[in-house]
Amino acid sequence: MSLRPASPSHEQLMKRKQERNRKSLIIALNTYAKQNNMQINDFEFVEEKERNLVSGMLGGYVHSNFVVKGVDGRPTLFFAEMEHDCFQEEHVVLCTPLEDKDSGCCFGCNKRARKLRHPTCGGYLGGLEDVPFPYVEEDSDDECFLE
Repeated sequence: MSLRPASPSHEQLMKRKQERNRKSLIIALNTYAKQNNMQINDFEFVEEKERNLVSGMLGGYVHSNFVVKGVDGRPTLFFAEMEHDCFQEEHVVLCTPLEDKDSGCCFGCNKRARKLRHPTCGGYLGGLEDVPFPYVEEDSDDECFLE
């Protein structure tokens, strides 16, 4: 009989990953609230819709769309860009609600996460150039996907 602890199950590992992702988005939302002189209690995180890793001139980032309920109870879709291992506010590049007309271009998401929406005004660092994410084969089509 081995005294080694058992490895976590696939389900346990997935649950841990989802919890880390949720915590990083709450950090991003808290950053948004502070920047706009709001209280984090004014928001309720609902769910993450899309997530993608992208490359940028300064390293790797995570792009995410997630749903938040405000004090009025209405759901709002947000965009966040964070450093890959986001565990403090300094790792958040941008967190902002999206408007219906937002359709920003991201070369990092246009091939691997076409449903992920970006703010038209920009403000994010990753995916601005057609830099392939490490170890990912990509075709030569560098047109930005716009719906």
